[in-house]
Amino acid sequence: MLAWLKSLGFDNAFLDIDESRGIQPGDEWEARLYAELAACSAVVLLVTPNWLASKWCFAEFVHARASGKAIFPVILTPGGGQAFADDLQRVDFATDAQGGRERLAGKLRELAVQGQRGFDWNPQRPPYPGLPAFEADDAAVYFGRDAEVQALREVLRARRRRHDAALVAVLGASGSGKSSLVRAGLLPRLAKFETEFVVVPPFRPGADPLAELAKALAEAEGRPGEWRMLRDSLAAGALPLADVVTDLLMAAGRREGTLLVTVDQAEELFTTTPAEGRARFAELLRGAAKLPLVVLLTLRSDYLGELQQWAGEVGAYEAFSLPPLPHERMAEVIEGPARVAGVTLAPGLVEAMVNDAGGPDAMPLLAFTLRELWTHATADAATDAPVIRLADYQALGDAAAGLNPLENAVRRRADELVAPLDAGARQALREAFVGALVRIDDQGGFGRRVAAWGELDPAVQPLLERFVDARLLVARSDDAGGRHVEVAHEALLRKWPLLSRWLDDERGFLIGRLQLQRALDDWSAAPPAQRESALLQGLMLERARAWARDKPRALTEAQRDFIAASVAAADARARAARRRRLIVGSVGTVAL
Repeated sequence: MLAWLKSLGFDNAFLDIDESRGIQPGDEWEARLYAELAACSAVVLLVTPNWLASKWCFAEFVHARASGKAIFPVILTPGGGQAFADDLQRVDFATDAQGGRERLAGKLRELAVQGQRGFDWNPQRPPYPGLPAFEADDAAVYFGRDAEVQALREVLRARRRRHDAALVAVLGASGSGKSSLVRAGLLPRLAKFETEFVVVPPFRPGADPLAELAKALAEAEGRPGEWRMLRDSLAAGALPLADVVTDLLMAAGRREGTLLVTVDQAEELFTTTPAEGRARFAELLRGAAKLPLVVLLTLRSDYLGELQQWAGEVGAYEAFSLPPLPHERMAEVIEGPARVAGVTLAPGLVEAMVNDAGGPDAMPLLAFTLRELWTHATADAATDAPVIRLADYQALGDAAAGLNPLENAVRRRADELVAPLDAGARQALREAFVGALVRIDDQGGFGRRVAAWGELDPAVQPLLERFVDARLLVARSDDAGGRHVEVAHEALLRKWPLLSRWLDDERGFLIGRLQLQRALDDWSAAPPAQRESALLQGLMLERARAWARDKPRALTEAQRDFIAASVAAADARARAARRRRLIVGSVGTVAL
């Protein structure tokens, strides 16, 4: 059976007694079996009297069924499955081995073509999204993380049963694939296969997480145009969150279910959301553990400290750590989407890409390179199917610089866009990245920043459009008709040498702007009687005054207003001091 499955192209088939990939001496066999069950897409049961008599075989079947796996019972002995799983269609090898093999092969191929566990594939979409995260529509081509998806599902089920924590945080380094895991791996499976959960569309917190939550809830209710009214009602306390949760569960016909709210890229709570908005969001979620509600966050690991402090205002949370993708699973990331989309991978290509993949940015670089190769793939003369050739991949490298194709693909594409620019256009592009598209954190690391399209210099907008077309930047429209743009992935900040030099040169300004925002937050939170003393003074004021003059587009409107108020207060103090000197001087003259 194993050899037959491999002959069909299922090279990753697992059999516990297989000498090469099966359970090895010294392995914890039970843990290995359940790990393989979690990672697989389908389970083929070889049903014999011995199988029926084995409690472990039956336990594996029950676990596979509870996990939503595709299950194919194969009857190997006459009458061997008469008392087994009457609701599952059997494949009878005992009486019709050839026909049974053909039917089973057809179903397995159909499963592979349709995608993982029944997700349909839209051939109009690229099978490799590139630097942006996988979305729900990419579920059929999301490969490599089945074990982690299943583990996260189990964590959420436990939260649902225990109600001892409202928050579950998926933690991982930049480039580990947190957003893709949740958006393309977890949520589509919960929505399709789990009756216990009602899934709310995921959202990013941005500058106003309460408004973004209201948009997601209104969309889940089927009334997206009413999000403003919902936001205002939640903010004023006129509509308790408990009522919204109950309404959504009842509308879905799942009164005993649990509502799942997903906050993607939750580090924005600490980098983009003002302190007041962050506190208002925490206040709304306080006590959520008592509701049939779980809030799922994706968060960069380096913001764990901020999460711990903020979560203290909300309640307990549970952390789910997402490690880097194991090297042995990288081939799945390449081969799986190709199999679904009918793309031919030339011999040696997968091995070369897996061999080159290394370091913390391996996955985003692999994703970008695959998208580039797919975009420029040529058609096979016989089948008209796209073919990605090894030579095309190797051409992306830079041997002189010692960079393999994965390391060089992003740099190569970005440099191609910059090469024809004159000095003025390059400077405008530099100001756009440094001023609007990049921020710095407390640890000195660079991160992406969302910029409003209308606030960018019109002269640089056509160039930024080319970066969007090259999938190095991502542009999105909001509900109000506005447009926003951001770096597609932070790997660009680390793997494009020209941008890295720009950022290093401007590190002082970026740190100063972060300090300016912290001062603005403190001023905004200060009581009215203390606000004047919280304005900028001294060296910080002089620097901020220069930034407002020389880099106005690199500052938000609120920051510019704060600087202006600080300047006005400083000027008023200076005028008052001059008047006091004049008065003292006049009194001294009379006295003489």
